[in-house]
Amino acid sequence: MATEDHFIVAIEIGTKKVTGIAGRKQPDGVLLVLACESEPSSSFVLRGRINNVLKMTACITQIKERLEKKLKKAISQAYVGIGGMGTFSVKNDVFKSFTEPTIVSADVIEEIEQDNSRSMPDGRVILKTIIQEYRLGAKIENDPVGVPSESIEGRFLNVVTRKDAKDRIVECMHNAHLEVADMPISTLTLAAQMVPASERHSGCVFVDMGAQTTSVAVFKNNILRHMAVIPLGGDNITRDIMSLSLEESEAERLKIAYGCALAENSGEAHNPIMAESGRAIKYDEFSNLVEARQEEIIRNVRNQIELSGYKRSELVGGIILTGGASKIKNIEKAFQRTTDMQNVQVAKNITTTIRTASVLGQSFNKDGAYNMAIALLEQGEVNCCGGDIPSDIDIFEQQRRAEEAEAARKAEEEAEAAAAAEAAAAEQKAREEEEERQRLKDEKNKKRKEKYARIKNWFISMVSDPKDEDENDHE
Repeated sequence: MATEDHFIVAIEIGTKKVTGIAGRKQPDGVLLVLACESEPSSSFVLRGRINNVLKMTACITQIKERLEKKLKKAISQAYVGIGGMGTFSVKNDVFKSFTEPTIVSADVIEEIEQDNSRSMPDGRVILKTIIQEYRLGAKIENDPVGVPSESIEGRFLNVVTRKDAKDRIVECMHNAHLEVADMPISTLTLAAQMVPASERHSGCVFVDMGAQTTSVAVFKNNILRHMAVIPLGGDNITRDIMSLSLEESEAERLKIAYGCALAENSGEAHNPIMAESGRAIKYDEFSNLVEARQEEIIRNVRNQIELSGYKRSELVGGIILTGGASKIKNIEKAFQRTTDMQNVQVAKNITTTIRTASVLGQSFNKDGAYNMAIALLEQGEVNCCGGDIPSDIDIFEQQRRAEEAEAARKAEEEAEAAAAAEAAAAEQKAREEEEERQRLKDEKNKKRKEKYARIKNWFISMVSDPKDEDENDHE
């Protein structure tokens, strides 16, 4: 097979953007990145999960077509990372006893593992099962096959997610005429590329700080021990800053320029922060908003570390931070203060050595923006090339895809128009109800005033002096 007919494709579903990347593993172990395409996704991806199937399908289709144009080859399948809100780990123990000492066989292990796979409630699926240990009586065995025992207990850690989250990925890929080669767990795939094996062995906490979620993975003895996705991220800080009467773009700009996870109490007064409009914002007010929200996120991370069951002294590798939201100033100091773990570091790039095609340039991924996509690409093994792009059906295929994109656009416009009409109707109804309440209130006040006036006139007539009336009549 020709070299150009062999490449791997991966798709990262992010809250801010969807990224498609294609590459080839070189004989020297270097990953050659051939092409990379991205599309904004904030309107149809929420906390790492697909919120609009039509928009995601159109997005994947566009990325696929642009990659195919650059590769000059068709793409038949791709690896797709899965994660986001609703993805977490669950411990499960399966116990089996024997009537007499029995040599544990591979069939017994398979039976235990199958019992574990059936442990999930409806609505959730197991993405990955990590064997924690096997207990044979009072002994712990990593490889129990061949060991005699009267009982065996398999201890598992299942990484699970909602079934509909996985189904939506498969549906969107199918609609974009792509097969799913595999669905790696994004956080674990990234950790494998950013955290050295020595630190995973000694015990560490990997924290991926994104825009809308913060993923936490705890490792010990090179085994995942706990994982969770916290529904908080950098966007929460941005929204807090927006409470200072700022637009989202301005709040994001100020967060990047002046945000600090832990304010430095130097005792010196700080100059106010100037918005683009020229309005001055008190530094302390801005700083307190950022620090308070950042502390909330870190406290949630600390809680996940405690839920892992491992003490800080057992996690010698410390905390490894990554992700866009980890770039805020003093993030290490903030984690040290709140978690009481002093070994905190920010990892900016993956450990895999990459080379890039000339069209991407040497500066590709210098800021780490494509770390997750590259990690997914590195994990891939299956050839994703679909052969030559058939020239005789290009026109019809393009027309069909254009029609699908137009149908998706119209459906989106209709949905937005319906939502706008519904909102307008609700607003009109609320306005009419308010006017009716005001009319009834005015009418009630009017009747109360009239009643008061009648009582007042009656009272005046009762207390008036008759002599005054006679004198008035005489005059």
